[in-house]
Amino acid sequence: MFVKIRFLLSSLALAASLVLPPATAVAAPAGAPSPGTVTASAPFQHLLPANSSARVLTYSTTREDGSPVAATATLYEPTAAWTHGGPRPTIVFAPGTRGQGDQCAPSRSFLGVSSAWPGSVNFNYEYQFHQAAAAAGMRVIVPDYIGLGTPGAHTYVNNIEEAHAVIDAGRAALQASGAPADAPIAFAGYSQGGGAAAAAAEFAEAYGPDLNVRGTYAGAPPADLERVMHAVNGSAIAHVLGYAINGFAERDPQFRDAILANFNDRGKAFLRDAATSCIGESVATWGFTRTQTLTAHGESLEELSLKEPIIGETLRHQKLGQHTPNAPIYIANSPTDDLIPYGQARALAGAYCQAGATVNFVAEPGTALAPGAALGHAVPLMASVPKGLVYLFDLFTHKPAPNNCA
Repeated sequence: MFVKIRFLLSSLALAASLVLPPATAVAAPAGAPSPGTVTASAPFQHLLPANSSARVLTYSTTREDGSPVAATATLYEPTAAWTHGGPRPTIVFAPGTRGQGDQCAPSRSFLGVSSAWPGSVNFNYEYQFHQAAAAAGMRVIVPDYIGLGTPGAHTYVNNIEEAHAVIDAGRAALQASGAPADAPIAFAGYSQGGGAAAAAAEFAEAYGPDLNVRGTYAGAPPADLERVMHAVNGSAIAHVLGYAINGFAERDPQFRDAILANFNDRGKAFLRDAATSCIGESVATWGFTRTQTLTAHGESLEELSLKEPIIGETLRHQKLGQHTPNAPIYIANSPTDDLIPYGQARALAGAYCQAGATVNFVAEPGTALAPGAALGHAVPLMASVPKGLVYLFDLFTHKPAPNNCA
């Protein structure tokens, strides 16, 4: 089975290259659909229809303050049977960074792989992993997150809202597929997706107690946004700081005002461009930007967070490790990751271990070439995600979860 997954990953990679706070349960307000309710469904054409059928779902979820909001997700229903006993399991695959413009949503990609608009390209670089999981008989749903492909700003790296969107996508997948309510679920993701998956694991007990969560794979999770901010400043993907600022500003006027009062004209253009960009054009246009060039007095965003307490408070509020995952978790990060610091991922694993969770922490091999160019972050992706999928497959087939907390 693992040979089949590796073969499919290789062939899909070739095909893709050819195609351009306290966790609390939230009740829906009166009259609003309960979280995870599917409100619309449409067929979705993708590259490998023989491997899985696909639909784009619109489903209900909640913002950080508990108010209802609609989000979208792509559901892949495998053609392969699940032959390992019990109902077919579902993986909620939280996507890595796509951008902040609505056109960047995974569900907006042509054939599930890539699409282009004037000045913008949406490349779904994780499609091969979705189809590998489906080939092994596992249902996959890929949420677009809140505000990506739907009205409002995409609240990038808002771990609380991403947790809600991921958990509710799991509910939506079960409803849309007619699966039993207690069918097994797992969360997976790398980078932004790794943070979202870990956040979902933390919030599942309180926000999604109805789900039968078997485990989580969190690759290179941005667990501590203050440390990640320092690493990303001046890197190839520096523009993602604009995605994060825009999202937090959308939710908190006090945060927004603190940023705008300290950003210069170039900094404000940085934010405007971020709101409509996918990651490719962000790298091309704003790659290697240092935040010191965006502020009125030459301060870095890190220094600004010390000067303006609301900025630092906002980032710390999103820190992972404040709640215990309700199922085993596999955390992976490379010691040479140049964007997501290894130390903060290891600290996250340590926090979970101290809370009594079953944790498998893996130091992924990587590369130290061209620091800041994102190679140290991107290279481990191709090896780490398949290992994460095998880990989840093993949990779904009732193999014991590895634990290296000791």
